[in-house]
Amino acid sequence: MSMRVIAPKHLVALAAVATLAACSTSETGNSGKGGEPSAVVTEVPTEAMADPAAPAGREGAISSPRAPETPPKLPVSLPKLTYAYALSYLLPGDKIAAAQDAHRDLCEEMGPARCQLLALERGVGEEQANNAELKLRVATADARRFQVLLDHEVSEVGGRPENAKVATDEVSKQIVDTEARIRQRELLVARLTELLRKRNGSVSDLLEAERSVTQAQEELDQARGWLGELKGRVAMSEFEIRYAAIAPSASSQTLGTYLGEAAQDSGAVFQVGLRVLLSLAIYLLPWFVLLALPVLALRVLRKRRTVVQQG
Repeated sequence: MSMRVIAPKHLVALAAVATLAACSTSETGNSGKGGEPSAVVTEVPTEAMADPAAPAGREGAISSPRAPETPPKLPVSLPKLTYAYALSYLLPGDKIAAAQDAHRDLCEEMGPARCQLLALERGVGEEQANNAELKLRVATADARRFQVLLDHEVSEVGGRPENAKVATDEVSKQIVDTEARIRQRELLVARLTELLRKRNGSVSDLLEAERSVTQAQEELDQARGWLGELKGRVAMSEFEIRYAAIAPSASSQTLGTYLGEAAQDSGAVFQVGLRVLLSLAIYLLPWFVLLALPVLALRVLRKRRTVVQQG
């Protein structure tokens, strides 16, 4: 009987088959103990499911195509504008005060953060044909709506708008320049303060640095105040409101008032004239006396001559 020689590669294959058979036997035995067959799950790598014809390393072949990137938007800075409203209304003479009070009440209802009273002027007395003026500062965001409310209140008392004007002023450059000035002064103050803290240099240099810090701090405070004022002008709009009478209302009370005022004015003028005449008489009386003395002396001398000639 002849013996066949098995090649080494065949030995490796036989060892792998024996190992798989042993694993299968152990799994069958374990499943028999529990009464339930065990399932053998074979995991297939994801790379194996891909198309073998596809080139290696191309992950983008499975993912969806990217959307085109949009260029970034450039920041747009809006101009900083200040607004000044100049409004004038025509009303019946006896309704001016009511309209002005209504406008003032509108401002007070909005609160000091959105509306502020700057000035109020009104004619006083019995005269109905008078003028009035009101100055307010209103939040810019509410300025247009506030103007509509003003017109409505005037219409309620029988008046009408006469003139409306809105003036604007751009302060963007002033704000940018002031902010840059503030940054420069802040850096200068910090630098000089650090120099003083380290106390490097002579006494004269330190004194000069201290004076420079004081001056720079004053300029910094002024720039901050000016910047706050500019921003306040942008945030709040000014309203200048004028009221004028359409025509004076004629009534017996008004006529009597006019006559009484005329009589009082006439009496006052008479008193002033009489006072002036008396003052002139008092001032000129000594001069009249001085001029009258020589005249009286001449008349006495003439009478004596006449008597002597007749005797």
